[in-house]
Amino acid sequence: MKKFEQLKEKSILLVEDESVIRRNIAAILEHFFKEVYSAEDGLEGLDLYEKHLPDLMMTDLKMPNMDGLELIETLLARGSQVYTIIVSAHTDTELLLEAIHQGVDRYIVKPIDEEKMFESFESYLQKLERENLDKSILEDGLEVNIQKGQVLKEGQLLSLSRKENLLLKLLMQDRERTYSYEEIEYNVWGSQSMSLCALRTVVRDLRKALGKGYVINVSGVGYSLT
Repeated sequence: MKKFEQLKEKSILLVEDESVIRRNIAAILEHFFKEVYSAEDGLEGLDLYEKHLPDLMMTDLKMPNMDGLELIETLLARGSQVYTIIVSAHTDTELLLEAIHQGVDRYIVKPIDEEKMFESFESYLQKLERENLDKSILEDGLEVNIQKGQVLKEGQLLSLSRKENLLLKLLMQDRERTYSYEEIEYNVWGSQSMSLCALRTVVRDLRKALGKGYVINVSGVGYSLT
């Protein structure tokens, strides 16, 4: 579908303990997304999330080892902003309210209706569009397209590396806030270790793209965006 072409640049994590359902959903997702990562429970899902830092996550609620709510809580506690879709046979009001409280973006009841899934994709793309409108313009002729990982500076296109894009995306979430080294490590490096030397290299390259006055270091704390 043409309206979902933008998803071809995105990745999604699917967490579902029933193997047949997992394979069937993954087969659908592979038509729309660049990468589809599949996990059979929350623990494996957490591991895959931290390795790949996907753009979306689709998870069941009731699973062995770590259930969907525990997975969502863990990711939120670590600073994740991943767009989350719950797919579950459970329509329990208490569970649903808890999921909403945890910041879940969409809730689909099993058996899955493809139209509901497509509505979730549309909702995600609409959210991206709103974020682009709200956060794409800085100042001094600088325009940032977070989703494409691009910066337009005085009309000239400057492409960002994956880590530069992830760092800029994090810092732009709240320009009044200083993000700690731990938050940056989790959201930019995922399960990999981050050295201060490696972080400084990414910051240096990002400053080259944006200009020196944008990315500010708060000594001993982390970085912010002016």
